Amino acid sequence: MSILVTGGAGFVGINIAAALLQRGETVVLLDVNAPPQAAERHLRLLPGALAVETGDVRDGAATARVMERHAIRKLVHGAAVTAGPERETRQARFIADVNLSGTIETLEAAVAAGVSRVVQLGTGSVFGTTIRPGTEIIDEAETVPVPDSLYGITKYAAERTALRYREMRGLDVVVARLGVVFGPWEYETGVRDTLSIPFQLLRAAESGEVVRFRRGLPDDWVYVKDVARAVVALLDLRAAPNAVYQIATGARWSIPEWCERLKRRFPGFGYAVVEDGEPVTIGATQPSARPPFSVEWLRRDADFAAAFGPIEAFDDYLLWRDRTRAAQD
Repeated sequence: MSILVTGGAGFVGINIAAALLQRGETVVLLDVNAPPQAAERHLRLLPGALAVETGDVRDGAATARVMERHAIRKLVHGAAVTAGPERETRQARFIADVNLSGTIETLEAAVAAGVSRVVQLGTGSVFGTTIRPGTEIIDEAETVPVPDSLYGITKYAAERTALRYREMRGLDVVVARLGVVFGPWEYETGVRDTLSIPFQLLRAAESGEVVRFRRGLPDDWVYVKDVARAVVALLDLRAAPNAVYQIATGARWSIPEWCERLKRRFPGFGYAVVEDGEPVTIGATQPSARPPFSVEWLRRDADFAAAFGPIEAFDDYLLWRDRTRAAQD
């Protein structure tokens, strides 16, 4: 019996797989691309068993064959196109096909296979930029999603579709809305237009650049290892009391403080916080900051709390970078 992770070649999927493999699970990654070679080597060193399948979630019959071949018992559905504004103008149908139709095909395969638990990965983008002024935290029960990007719209439609399968088809689905995720194995996949601010800053610091960014960038960051641990907790949770959970730290992170840490590590790096309308080199297409997620339901039902604050995440991220570079030399 195995656990399937769709979108498994992306960095969130890789980290979820690592958390599962570390405790001896059998994990199957399904993606249109293979994971990076270094990431796959890392995963194969862990205690569990790993299988990698190439496939498109829009092909429900192929996904069903993967589930049958590997006797899938649980599913993390993370395959998506994280589209930015430019892609919206060129590939609207493709975005909707992957994010919504691909979800339906995957859920149909899960029903047919008798999968016992599905964790559907969602996003804070479902809340758009229309959150009421003065809102201090995005509450699981009270804050109403109003997505205003095609990515957010299609992900919200996928989320509601998954919950309809829960209600009408008896599929045990929980939705996990993720904060702004960053951390090990993040890379440019070709279907993820909004690379995280920490990833962009680290790349700039390594090159000795001086970056410019505006105030009000997304700052409800969450380290990917915490996300992976939370997803595993939701896979394990018996009779989940709620259908939607939010995975985050529940707090804002200071981007200038993060940059100061980078300056101490990379002396050639510099940064400037500029006013709206001035040229920027980081975050030009990023949405505005939103309030942090409440994580009360996740804490209460799954006994989960994030282990990585800004300092712990910075140290671990840089340690991962150094070790990965050393292994490749």
